[in-house]
Amino acid sequence: MTDADADDLSNLGLECSEDWVPFPVTDTVPLDYWARNQADELVARYARAGKRGDARLLTRSLKRAAADSRTRSPLGAFGLYLSGYDFMAAGLELDAIHPDAEYPEITLALLAERMTVDDFGAPDIREVRLPLGDAVRIRQNFIAEKKRLLGSRPVVRSLFYAVRPDGMRTALTLMFSWTEAVLDEPVEKMGDDIAGTLTV
Repeated sequence: MTDADADDLSNLGLECSEDWVPFPVTDTVPLDYWARNQADELVARYARAGKRGDARLLTRSLKRAAADSRTRSPLGAFGLYLSGYDFMAAGLELDAIHPDAEYPEITLALLAERMTVDDFGAPDIREVRLPLGDAVRIRQNFIAEKKRLLGSRPVVRSLFYAVRPDGMRTALTLMFSWTEAVLDEPVEKMGDDIAGTLTV
């Protein structure tokens, strides 16, 4: 796909609650400065909800999560920060997959094949319809890379959406990821709701 016939993603957007903090995905924003200011905003938000937040721990969490997301260069990235907690509960990345010489057509079947793993058995794959068009929804758990030299490899829980907007060749993707089993139901519910708000 050349620049001349590329799909227009300039109005790409989604809607989510204030619990989802948007990350700066380009290096035009210094992470140290951003993380400190965002941590102060979270502490203030937590206080309005009657909870306490540690600005130092939040700054560290925000900077680490945003820096990690930048390594994948998504179109957008967010972290779920629940009132009273000084760490990111879940992550969200928004991206696009364009057709190319190897894959001149991005189909839902292709995306389902390439985005699934069987670390813990067969994933839950469903074809669904979103306001933007036909989509595939994949719920699965997988083993991530080690974060430290010593220690076990963490289990990542994920919800993946890919949608082919009607009239477009590009597929838009949403990846939600978290590690705590207790968050399975609430994050899935949030993910399903957010996927339905995608616009382009």
